[in-house]
Order: sequence, then structure tokens, then C-alpha cells
Amino acid sequence: MMMITDDEFEAVKTAAVYAATNTGLVPQARTSLFRYVSMRGSAWDMLEKTLLTNTLPLSRSVTLNDPFDSNPVIVNDTIPSDISKFANDLLSIGGKPMNFDVLKVVHPNGQQMSPAQLQEATKALLQSMMRTQSQQCHIASFSRRISSELQWSHYAEGYKGLAYHFVTQPEDDSGFRFLRPVRYSSQRPIILLSEFMDHLKRVDTGRFPQEWFSFEQRSFLTKSLAWAYEEEERLVKQNVSEVQFLENELVSIILGPRFPDADIDRLRAITKNRKRPLKIFRAQSSPTSYAIEVEWEHDLYSGA
Repeated sequence: MMMITDDEFEAVKTAAVYAATNTGLVPQARTSLFRYVSMRGSAWDMLEKTLLTNTLPLSRSVTLNDPFDSNPVIVNDTIPSDISKFANDLLSIGGKPMNFDVLKVVHPNGQQMSPAQLQEATKALLQSMMRTQSQQCHIASFSRRISSELQWSHYAEGYKGLAYHFVTQPEDDSGFRFLRPVRYSSQRPIILLSEFMDHLKRVDTGRFPQEWFSFEQRSFLTKSLAWAYEEEERLVKQNVSEVQFLENELVSIILGPRFPDADIDRLRAITKNRKRPLKIFRAQSSPTSYAIEVEWEHDLYSGA
């Protein structure tokens, strides 16, 4: 067997991490990401919780503003024998494989199901499980852009909100280690029912993580090309409504061009209760282009 030196191993490992980072499998460290926030309703309470507990809320995927988002096309490519084989491979009664031809199952009214009806019911159950998995998915969205006038308008209450500025450090105790980029496509993603069946059979195998990444990419990390201007990155979690980040990953807050001056002192008062001080910057409309520019040299927290 050929042996490689420590230097050769390190070189291969570095190349592998670089490749994975640039395909989104491993998040890039020290990446600036921005999360636009509207300050309506209970937003001030949520902001205080975020600043003082280093947590971010996640939204259920079914509440996202784009109805196509996290809503792939589900195609039933199975035939009855596929459903039977799935049940035989996955389920058993008394240690013996199920057999749809001899299995006695009844409707709620007591009438016995035929094998064909049982296969149809199993297919409906699988499709319901796919929908449930999507409904239980929670997402936090970030942008690599702070200069987007559309995002300031859509997500920050018409320029009156603010944006969190994170610099990611995907350590083991940071929620940003799960961060992955959104892919933009002209084709709406397709998930096959047979693929979901395979997905369920491999939950306890070593192949599951690789197949889950593929399923997750198409289900929750693919959007129309029309949204490409957002340059979005996402955290995707199942049955988790918030995520923890490291205190030093949140480095500043950027106020929108129309953020009320009267609310700056309120914001300062909250940030003063934080262990690690935060810079506060103001964004302004560019005088020469359709863009938003940040006054990075002027820290409103200290008044400098």
C-alpha cells in the first residue's frame, strides 16, 4: 500500500476543504453576511433577545414570501410493485417481510382493503410525509449584499428597519456552521417519490448524509433566477425555531436610510446591556447610483 507523507496529507486536506467551501458544503470563515429586519410589531423585543442572548429566530418554510420557495415539484415515478417492495424492505410483521397480497388491512368502515388500495394508501402516506417534512423545516436567511435597494425596501420596512452584520466563524458551537448558499435556477426542482423512499430506507446508513444534502439542496436551497440579486445564504433546520451564534460573530448593526432618529437612543440603550459592544452604522442612498451605501467611518454607538 502506498504511504503518503504528513505534508502530502495536509495538502490534500487543504484542497478538499477549499473545494467543499466553494461548493457550499463547508461554510467559508470570516464571511460578512447581512440580515435585514423590519422594526414593526414585536420586533424590538425580538431584537433585544437577539442582542442579549445571541439567538436568531428561524421562520417556517411554509411562511416564506415566495410561494415557490421550499416547494419543489413532487413527481410520483413509482409503480405498484415499487410500493410493495418498499414496504417489504422497510417493514416486517413478526420478523417476516410484509406481503401486500396476503396482508389483511381494513378501511375505517371495516371493509377489507385490496392490495391495490393498500398500495395507494402507502403512496399517499409517503407524499404526506414529504409535505410534513417541508412544513417542519425552519429557515434563517442572510444576504452577502448590504447595498441592495430592493432588500432594504422589501425586508426592512421600506428602508425604515435595520440590518444585522455578521462575520461568520463556523466553529463547532456556532449555528453558522450549518450555513449553505442558495442556488438559483430557471428550472423548479423536482423530487421523485422513489427518491424519498430510498431516503427513508437509508436513514441509519452512512449514505444518508450525502443523500440528505442533495434532498435539502433541491427542497430548501434552490430558488428562481429572479431572486439571484439577493445572493442569499441560509440556515436550514428541522423542528428548530431558533439558532445560537457566537457573540463576536455579530459585529455591527446598520440602520436603514429612513430609520427614525428618535429610535437611535432606544437602540443604544439595548446594546449597552450587551457584554460585547456593537458598532452602529447608518446606511444612505447613493448620490450617483441605485444602491445603498454604508457610512462605515461613522459609529453612531459611540458618536464618533
